[in-house]
Amino acid sequence: MEFAAPDSIDLRGYVARQSLISVDSDALAHLPEQLSVSSKFQERMIRADFAGGLLDRLEALAPEIDVLLWDLADERHGVYRFDDGTVVTRSIDNIRMPELEPRFERAELIEFGTAGHFALWTDRVIAFEERLRSLGLFDRTVVLEVPWAVLTTEGKPSPWSMGVRAKDANARYAPYYALLRERGFRVIALPEEVVLADPNHRWGLAPFHYTPAVYREVLRQLREEQGFDGFAEATA
Repeated sequence: MEFAAPDSIDLRGYVARQSLISVDSDALAHLPEQLSVSSKFQERMIRADFAGGLLDRLEALAPEIDVLLWDLADERHGVYRFDDGTVVTRSIDNIRMPELEPRFERAELIEFGTAGHFALWTDRVIAFEERLRSLGLFDRTVVLEVPWAVLTTEGKPSPWSMGVRAKDANARYAPYYALLRERGFRVIALPEEVVLADPNHRWGLAPFHYTPAVYREVLRQLREEQGFDGFAEATA
């Protein structure tokens, strides 16, 4: 969003570090009252993930939403399923909370890219699509299919993330994007050969921290190919 002209968009909500599998799964019974968090944002995202309340939030915001952008980035971590069947995301924030460690040790890890994960995710996609349609948001939803960068701008291999290299991550993601295409979701796709990791990215070097050109291409496709005129590019 920082590459868009400030007066062209109004960001009404942002949900991060959540898998679709945790949506509508209330796992708050497994969340300690006190958390060793470093920021209010971090705490909000953790509590929102455990609450599984994305659908309620979308319902409240639906009349105001022109575009709902869906990024599958945080699916890469997989999910934890507790013995009562509730699910939370194995996010960077969650696994760094010392208060959550003993709870996750007793939970089942379902890894991204496995048959079990894809089956659960498929069920949630079908339910999510139904809710989006009922809220009038399906045609306003755009999936970002931006592959992990195999190379950096310096021509070096991009670093692994959570023990996974870019080529393998892209292969794992392929059936997830294919399912969304099959179900008729709008998709913005960039080919792997044009995506580069940026060592100077504000959040550090990672295969999913891209050069400015990547973000500008996403904005261009939103504006010119998806028909959302509001996504003007910042001039500075």
